[in-house]
Amino acid sequence: MIMPVAAKPRVLAFDTSSRRGSVALLEGTDLHAELKLKHLQNHSANLLRSIDYLLECLGWTLQDLNLVAVGTGPGSFTGIRIGIATALGLAQTLAIPFAGISGMEALAHKATFLDSCVGVVLNAQREQVYYAEYRIHGGRMRETRKPSLMFLSDLKKEVRNRHVYVIGEPSLCLKSMSRGSKAGWPRPMESDLFLAADIGRRALSVKRRWKSGDYIQCEPLYIRPPDALTKKKKAG
Repeated sequence: MIMPVAAKPRVLAFDTSSRRGSVALLEGTDLHAELKLKHLQNHSANLLRSIDYLLECLGWTLQDLNLVAVGTGPGSFTGIRIGIATALGLAQTLAIPFAGISGMEALAHKATFLDSCVGVVLNAQREQVYYAEYRIHGGRMRETRKPSLMFLSDLKKEVRNRHVYVIGEPSLCLKSMSRGSKAGWPRPMESDLFLAADIGRRALSVKRRWKSGDYIQCEPLYIRPPDALTKKKKAG
């Protein structure tokens, strides 16, 4: 007797943590549709319309989805909050699993073909970057340095002459490669920073982290406190 092949899960993934917002629909790890939205201030207005548009393009409905995955940061406080709230609402309404994935681990997951240390760098503005490291071996990855906020000048010192691939913001990856490094290390890996598809694929690889139910929650990865909170502390 021939057993039926299990259907690939249909995944809605999106990221609103930066100006490079994106929405993607995947079937398993196969990307079927994607929208790239380069306007941070319009994420709240455009997100649901973008989801509806992609579903219509594929002839899918919300009820066809099996998983909602969302970027949890780091990045814009407001953008992250919009993304997580939308994803939680959809998952609860549709009674399907939810997965929160940081943009940093989504980027590192792109490098799982390597057997090395991978550093992920994202622009935090103000001459600062978000930086984290992951050890990749046998297609698996584990976090070895938690995401943190640091000055670009300090990042250069951190990775100088180390056997590490640096992936993320193209210009920052190149700037972090100090001149005169030994044996060509560290090595930059430029990457597309519209992260929705990568967030969806990473979510599929960590099913143990899927959440479901009426009261699911998600911890955002802010790293830098909101400007409003910083100003309030200074005023106090």
